[in-house]
Amino acid sequence: MVPLVTQIRSYELITPLFGGGVEPGETDPVTVIRGPEIRGQLRFWWRACRGGRFNGDLAAMKEAEDELWGAASTERKPMPSQVEIMISIEQSGESKHPFEVVAGLVDGRKDQPKPKVKANEIVAPAYAAFPLQPSEKEMRAGGIGMQTKTVRTKVCFTLKITYPEKRREEVEAALWAWETFGGIGARTRRGFGASKLVSVDGKPVTPSRANEVEAKIRKGLQKHVVSGTWPASVPHLSLNPRMKVTGRRSDPIAAWEYLVKCLRDFRQSRYPGASPRQPGRSQWPEPDEIRRLTDRRCDRHARSLSTVRKFPRAAFGLPIVFHFKDEKIGDPYDTILQGRDYERLASPLILRPLACADGAVGLAVVLEGTGVTVLPDSLILRKKEEVDISWPVEAAIEAQEAQELSPLNGIPDVLQAFLKKL
Repeated sequence: MVPLVTQIRSYELITPLFGGGVEPGETDPVTVIRGPEIRGQLRFWWRACRGGRFNGDLAAMKEAEDELWGAASTERKPMPSQVEIMISIEQSGESKHPFEVVAGLVDGRKDQPKPKVKANEIVAPAYAAFPLQPSEKEMRAGGIGMQTKTVRTKVCFTLKITYPEKRREEVEAALWAWETFGGIGARTRRGFGASKLVSVDGKPVTPSRANEVEAKIRKGLQKHVVSGTWPASVPHLSLNPRMKVTGRRSDPIAAWEYLVKCLRDFRQSRYPGASPRQPGRSQWPEPDEIRRLTDRRCDRHARSLSTVRKFPRAAFGLPIVFHFKDEKIGDPYDTILQGRDYERLASPLILRPLACADGAVGLAVVLEGTGVTVLPDSLILRKKEEVDISWPVEAAIEAQEAQELSPLNGIPDVLQAFLKKL
């Protein structure tokens, strides 16, 4: 008889649940959280913590992962998971709309108000929730008051997990990393679906105080993350990651809003504008470089502000769509920054709030083994509407270039420069 460990772990979501339903970007009102999703999360964080002990051997890591978490079985080789997971939804939460479509200015041709997007920042920061924002085309079709996509708030659930005692160290590492850095649903790296562990086997879990959080995370890293070499391109934690814990905020939503605001302000850094209605030009080099590549430039932007011919914001993940509001008077058409062989690259930057005994803090951490640095010489900028028109481009910033770019303040590592702003 194999000794087993069984735990009942209770959670509440401290930020809204994004996606997870049948329709893309929609939650499922019936099965709010699914067991396979939790298993997938635990597999990811197991790799992130324990993958370094395979000395870069992807096949060996995959074999160990399948042995613990399961894989597709064959008649000769059954591969059931050693970890049983059962989810019970204690509170399915409330459906909320991060965006609404309301009446805007009157359209003179139709003598009727035009539909306009209104962000409900009290539900979720608009900058993080932008994939849920209806497009102009959708608003023209749906009109004022149209149905918009939702998230779910105030979700509570329990996880019953059973595993062999001899695998305790492995499973505890995955649980710790998921509860600390991960989440549930989509856009967890931008803070959606962040959970708080409420109790284990009915015993309440007391969270750390805000001033203790960073030390506790670093202690957890030493306990659960192995030293070694991960297989290429496997996202993982390190014993001493690039990480920042913010100061204390009143609650998790306030901590989340602070993180997202800092990210928005950093990525959209601009020079002073002529007025609030006319913001200044970007302090990043991409707009001028796109103008050079496409040979399109409106008169107002005839002078380049940057000599750096790079795309440093690729460090936050791909793809990036560039849209110039002055396209009709000479600026470039829409373009997309992506990998040469594939379009998407998940951001290595994780932002999420952590609930504390005396409020909450924001956590930002950078995963190793992923990001644009694993794609040297593999970036392209292409015309959005014509995939055959593209240019090879670069993202990596040299030290001298970092001196020229105000947002970086001399730091060539874009993500490190962002962490310093928090």
